[in-house]
Amino acid sequence: MRVYAPYTLMALPFTQVLVRTQGEPLAMLHSVRQQIASLDPDQQIFSDVRDLEGWIQREPEYARARLISMLFGAFSILALTLAAVGLYSVVSYTVLQRTSEPGVRVALGARRRDVLYLIAFSAGTSVGLGIVAGLALSFGLNRLIAQWIENGTRDPIMVLTASGLLILAAALACMLPARRALAVDPMVALRCE
Repeated sequence: MRVYAPYTLMALPFTQVLVRTQGEPLAMLHSVRQQIASLDPDQQIFSDVRDLEGWIQREPEYARARLISMLFGAFSILALTLAAVGLYSVVSYTVLQRTSEPGVRVALGARRRDVLYLIAFSAGTSVGLGIVAGLALSFGLNRLIAQWIENGTRDPIMVLTASGLLILAAALACMLPARRALAVDPMVALRCE
């Protein structure tokens, strides 16, 4: 059962008063104190006066939610970094395994640009399929993720940025070894075969 009583009849100790201001709240502190003193000159005002933002930031719930958000952010950045490094290493390894193939193709008359396109298309197909599957899983499991965090993966800019970073890592992993393989003399590549 709750009973609402006017503060003039029954003011509890350590009562907090919230004041809405037009400007900076702490700049209005002197005038607020004057108004309180005009109502009751014996009313004590403690020196721990804060604006609403500062009061909210000191609350344990805010600190816990902020910690969880920071942990989710840090772990997601770590996961994205690990995924980019792993993707780079796998794509780079698969391109390096085909090092002699570009040299043989160039020796047989293929243009370097066409060979580079063939290597990029081969690696891009598997990376593209992986990113499409990852996006489908990300949006498909959004309800499950929303149980722990409020927004889930509904922010398309964040999802596209992460996907773009993985595409960039895959492109670098594909192009750097492919350029090195194309720099090999075609006759040396034919002798190795």
